[in-house]
Amino acid sequence: MAYMAGQSGGYGMLQFTKRDLYNYVHIQRLSQINDGDAAATISYLEGKANADIMSVARYTKPLEGRLGSLFWADGQMMADYKLFGDVVAFDATYRSNKYKKPLVVFSGSNHNKQTAIFGFALLEDEEVRTYRWVLLNLVDIMDNKKPSVVVTDGDKAMRAAIDDVLPSARHRKEMYANLDVLVFEDHWTTTVQSLGLMNNSWVKSTYELRHSWATTYLQGTFCTGYRTTSRCEGINAFVKGFLKSTNSLLELVHSLDRVVKYYTPVLITGLDKIELFASKIYTGSVFKEVRKQIKAVGGLLFLGKDTISTTSVYKFSSTANRRSVRRVLYDPTEPKIECDCHMWNSEGIPCTHIFSVMKYEGLEEISPSLILRRWCKDAKEWTPKETEREETHGS
Repeated sequence: MAYMAGQSGGYGMLQFTKRDLYNYVHIQRLSQINDGDAAATISYLEGKANADIMSVARYTKPLEGRLGSLFWADGQMMADYKLFGDVVAFDATYRSNKYKKPLVVFSGSNHNKQTAIFGFALLEDEEVRTYRWVLLNLVDIMDNKKPSVVVTDGDKAMRAAIDDVLPSARHRKEMYANLDVLVFEDHWTTTVQSLGLMNNSWVKSTYELRHSWATTYLQGTFCTGYRTTSRCEGINAFVKGFLKSTNSLLELVHSLDRVVKYYTPVLITGLDKIELFASKIYTGSVFKEVRKQIKAVGGLLFLGKDTISTTSVYKFSSTANRRSVRRVLYDPTEPKIECDCHMWNSEGIPCTHIFSVMKYEGLEEISPSLILRRWCKDAKEWTPKETEREETHGS
């Protein structure tokens, strides 16, 4: 750009800004995206959505059918957003792919003040219309739930899109000292004057946006501890550990799948180790059903245990129906856990009675004999022999 300014007689003679130039160059890069790469990526995301009804993927094709922007989220992300999506961090700092396409990570804070991922987006460019498209899809996919606070890095295009799509949300760029309004204004004026920056354009524009970054003007706004997008540094570092600058689009999406697979989910059942294990092996929608069974352990009444040789017979009823008694057989030598409610046989997931036995026995992992291959994240990685054994067990 400096060369162009020199040829034109100065920056003031140019008819475009640095951002205009960046977006032009970026659009040219888009034309170089391998058609096979884009098609494979879309096919992969659509395949995920077909296999897991809680997964969603949306994309645009603005340039002669070429891939534009992508947005995707799975069932776990949507469940977390439903609970904790009142404050959303909107970070677009990643460019770890060979096309240098901006990657957006939507995240928030759960009830343990841990970072929860709400979704990913790969952007065509950083124009207002693109950010607007991403935000509209976020809101639509999340059952029209809109955040009350959005934390960003302060990009003007982002702010414009947020104001358009989420007009009632407080936009938070960055927060400084918690001062009284009059004290803040006095400190600002004194500092600017002492440094001779009264006419500095950046200082003026920053001051005009003070309502979005100064704690003085944000007192009373619930932000779950987010001060800036730097609150996401932990998840940022985790994500970057899975990405490479040479990643194709398909490789990038695969890498982000691994991020979600290995990142700790929100745990709500009280049986954290069992729940965490289940979250790592099951797809999003199946995990939600399994988690319901784990959570229901708290509603069971333990009636006793009998032992026959190496087999223990546990008996349970529920607080809702004390007359109905369920029996679970547990033999640690095989190992084998079977319940007479037959949920495993009919639905392919362990029942709450089995999880209750696991609790009493101190078991932290679901037995391989109770894990149905078709419900697993890595279903396609299982060997034919494992599939054959599973089908024999389930029959």
